[in-house]
Amino acid sequence: MKRKVFVSFVITMMLFSFSIIVSADNDMLVEGISNYYSGDYNQSVNKLEQFLKDDNQDTVDAFYFQTLAYIQLNQVTNAKENMKILNDKGYSFGFINWKLGKLYLNEEGYYDSPFYNEAKKELELAKQLGISSAGLHSDLATAYQGLGNLEKAAKEYELAINKGAVIGDYINLAALYKEIGKLDPALTIYQKAIEENPNNASVYLNMSDIYMKKEQYQKAIDILDKGVKLDNSLLALKSKLASAYYFNKDYEMAKKYYKDVIKVNANIYQAYYFLGEIYYKIDNNLELAINYYQQAVSYNNDYVNAYLSLGDLYLEQDETYKAMAQYLKALESNSNYPDAHYRLALAYQKMNMKQAAIEELRKTLHLDSSNNTARLLLNKLQEE
Repeated sequence: MKRKVFVSFVITMMLFSFSIIVSADNDMLVEGISNYYSGDYNQSVNKLEQFLKDDNQDTVDAFYFQTLAYIQLNQVTNAKENMKILNDKGYSFGFINWKLGKLYLNEEGYYDSPFYNEAKKELELAKQLGISSAGLHSDLATAYQGLGNLEKAAKEYELAINKGAVIGDYINLAALYKEIGKLDPALTIYQKAIEENPNNASVYLNMSDIYMKKEQYQKAIDILDKGVKLDNSLLALKSKLASAYYFNKDYEMAKKYYKDVIKVNANIYQAYYFLGEIYYKIDNNLELAINYYQQAVSYNNDYVNAYLSLGDLYLEQDETYKAMAQYLKALESNSNYPDAHYRLALAYQKMNMKQAAIEELRKTLHLDSSNNTARLLLNKLQEE
């Protein structure tokens, strides 16, 4: 009957240390293992290979450390051959499966992309063989996450955290909760992450995303303000804070932060757009609004929202041709944007181009059958 080793890594190392002491007279084995621990993996493989060629009895230690060295060298085929030999001898070491699974996760960039299926197989086997450290659960969570099994990934991150996780496990678990719609549990985990490490500014940013999604804008402002005080140089925090102020209808503070953002990085086109929205819809400063909308599309000439808002401004001012030009530019950027077709229909209607308006309304409803306003207008035009 085959023997399976269900010991933790620490106990495993103690057992091997004992066996090394017993066989300390065998210099080749000792040197090979010493090379492994010193990080000279090629030399470790060579020394242990010489030891194994001498047909020694104490081969388990040699195969174990040589397999680990192969994994460190990304020599998967050799590692698997050794694992089969060990298995045939009646030994299965969870720590080896863990290390191989971790290699498949491609954290060091050995491959073009991770091999999540292979990682999952090896890491699950390591778990079955008794490895239960926080790191193992975290790695298995990564594999499940890569395969899209978010519920299983969340459970593994939870186990990792219970066993003494690193800050990344909190952040990953919270992100998973957010992705599967568990917003309140995600907030709880982020709060724990802050308690573990209050200096990680990204956590404040991630929490604000949830508060924004829940339309709890003041809470988003409060948490982002803490983040900005922690790291005033992180532009993403200021940009998000500007948006939180905007949606909380504190437009003066929104303007302040949007302007701060574009002073640091002029390429952030969304900031220009929201400044345009404020100057157009709140301050009624059409000149400044047009300027900011134009800057938004100058930095991103596919930014549909800016074209639409600029078109709306022109349409409201009875500059219908200019409005049409903006709506057509929006459709050039995204021909499947239903609202662009609808607004173009409004411009055609204003110019008494009834048939063109009807055609655009039909396109609108084809792309968005829930637009009842477009449906009512279409019915009205067809009845005229």
